[in-house]
Amino acid sequence: MNMKPSRRERTTKEGFVYQTDGLLKKIGDIVEHGEFYFSNKKKADRKDLAAFLYKINFLTARKETPTGIERRYFEENRYLSSQFVDFGFEWEIHPAYRWALQLTQIEDYLPDLTADN
Repeated sequence: MNMKPSRRERTTKEGFVYQTDGLLKKIGDIVEHGEFYFSNKKKADRKDLAAFLYKINFLTARKETPTGIERRYFEENRYLSSQFVDFGFEWEIHPAYRWALQLTQIEDYLPDLTADN
């Protein structure tokens, strides 16, 4: 949920697409609240987390071309995130996850599970 667009990102329509440096800054802001560790007890840095988000398809690589937007997914191009090197792609939050990040109060959108139906 910390990948939710900030107020500034929402007003400038930049909330779901990041240049590499912007993505790493966003992740860095999240890491300031607490460290992340992988299951093997390895501490994750910003680039490790960005690579992980790409591997689980939370992020997709994208590039605007004259014919439209070219998207790359981890399954297609694993080399894009081997060491999280910038190959000229931007990073986009996958549309399947955006709806959850846009919610302000999730309780307003979930059915009342205690109500008699």
